[in-house]
Amino acid sequence: MTEPVRTSRLPARLRNLAPRERALAIILAIIVVLAVLFLLLSGGGGTLPPISSGPIVQPSSSATATPTSPPETGQAFEGKDPFQPLVVAAAPGPSGSPAPTPTGSITGVNGNNGGGGSTPATTVTLLDIRKQGGKLAATVEVNGKDYTASEGQTFATNFRVVSLSSSCGTFVFGDERFSLCIGQQVNK
Repeated sequence: MTEPVRTSRLPARLRNLAPRERALAIILAIIVVLAVLFLLLSGGGGTLPPISSGPIVQPSSSATATPTSPPETGQAFEGKDPFQPLVVAAAPGPSGSPAPTPTGSITGVNGNNGGGGSTPATTVTLLDIRKQGGKLAATVEVNGKDYTASEGQTFATNFRVVSLSSSCGTFVFGDERFSLCIGQQVNK
């Protein structure tokens, strides 16, 4: 007698899986079915809410224009504003009077502090670095006068030596740090 052939509803691949793998496959199938149902039943369509353009301001009958200044950009940008003109033309004077002639001198970046003041720039040149008393000492020229200083020492009133190597040094002027190698010069 022949036994009836047993047919399974599961595909052959699922029948051959271990119980743990079969449980994971069933859980995955349930998650996929739930995701599809969620997407189908969530509506998904409908009308979009109207876009509001913000509050409507009614102009008053006595409106006055107030000049606005450009917004401040903070201290991230230093120096000259590239969008401001370098020279502003003066309004023409009454006819018949001679135009005034400028006197004095115009100084720029290398002439003084760049602000048009009367304080000249300080020229600093690193002349030499050598061992003196077992420590490195720098010979620095400030506005034509030579100073010798080691690490941590102050010279020319406002300068301090931060660190020295055999050919370069790091200095501080006020709160500004700068580096020079032998023979280099900077204006402060």
